Amino acid sequence: MTDQELIKALRRLMVQTGSLACLGCGYEHSCGVHGCAVIRQAAERLAELEKQKK
Repeated sequence: MTDQELIKALRRLMVQTGSLACLGCGYEHSCGVHGCAVIRQAAERLAELEKQKK
């Protein structure tokens, strides 16, 4: 899996909030309509690293 594929996969997953993994993670208050805050942040960091590589 390439970095771009990983970023796309994480962005697809971030909208699937409300699972048991979400309960009590400590960041659930930041999810709202934008999806999982943890996955969203991971995707953004990976995207930034990908830009720095180029």
